[in-house]
Amino acid sequence: MVLSRTTLRVLVVAAVVTLFTFNYIYITSWASNDLSSSSNTPSSGDMTYEYPGYDVLLAFGDSITQIGDDPDNGGYLAHLTRHYERQMDVLNRGFAGYNTTGARAVVHRVFPKTRTNTRSSTLSGWYPWLGSSKPAKSSGLAIYNSTGSIWPSRNNHFPSSARKLQLCIIFFGANDAQEEGEFGHNPIEKYAENLRYFVSLLRSPDSEHYSPDTRILFITPPASGELMLKAKARSGYMPMFWNKDTKAYAEVVKEIATEVGAPYVDLYSAIENRINPPNKRAEISNKLGTSNTTSTGNVESTVQAAKSGKYGGYDQLLIDGIHLNPAGNKMLFNLVVAEINKNWPELKPSSPVRARPPK
Repeated sequence: MVLSRTTLRVLVVAAVVTLFTFNYIYITSWASNDLSSSSNTPSSGDMTYEYPGYDVLLAFGDSITQIGDDPDNGGYLAHLTRHYERQMDVLNRGFAGYNTTGARAVVHRVFPKTRTNTRSSTLSGWYPWLGSSKPAKSSGLAIYNSTGSIWPSRNNHFPSSARKLQLCIIFFGANDAQEEGEFGHNPIEKYAENLRYFVSLLRSPDSEHYSPDTRILFITPPASGELMLKAKARSGYMPMFWNKDTKAYAEVVKEIATEVGAPYVDLYSAIENRINPPNKRAEISNKLGTSNTTSTGNVESTVQAAKSGKYGGYDQLLIDGIHLNPAGNKMLFNLVVAEINKNWPELKPSSPVRARPPK
């Protein structure tokens, strides 16, 4: 049978179309598989990291806290980090120069957001990549989420993704107590209001930071070495702090701590009693003919000058009249640990970890 010229043309065109169609399908399929394979490997910018961590001790404060993890100055937070190694993470959230009003402006970026459908108080709002409610596992290591326990993973000393804010230290007041007119000064009523606000964020069920199991520990502002501050001011700007004012702000801390049922470290009295024991103070005041209970800023300076040492002894514990030196930091660390052990013995760290690695 002889095919017509028209029929041959149709067959050739059909063959060419069929060839191109199969070729197109093959190339498209190959390219699609290749691109699909590439898309399964996300770039680093698209990755989220689920980083296991221990439960948390959060220190929220001013410059005394910000430099509190300075090992060269023997910072009290550096000591706490060592104290709780492999058992609790110590987070430094110190803001130099801040009073409580400044801290109030940033506290929502400091405290974890804990409101979830299960009203969990884990840190999924603080660390978004820890938002899963499923127990975290790692091959070969027991790091399961111990929901409801006092100290997750405490027995085996491995971190867990279900981190909880176990303890919040609130340590403000040094700047609030500055002399009126200084940039950091806050009226004492406003100071008290701000401290109550910080507590409400953790204690109020209506707060997005609600964490009823979180323990709260207050620290009063430290006593100030007025002669040191004046010497510092002569070499450059230094805000002035009067001990009589700082003492009043320290009293507010103690009152609010008692009001909300939280313990406190009376750092002000600890410094004063170390440098100026009550019996020594009374003796000096009597010699000066002043009342021990009605002293003013000028009398405080005179009392300091009357004591031994260029700065009345405050240089034993302070760098510049307000910030702690290594000895002051070590004293504060010991006071903090003593309060923790007394009020929450369950947070007392177990023996130093010397566990052998898994085979």
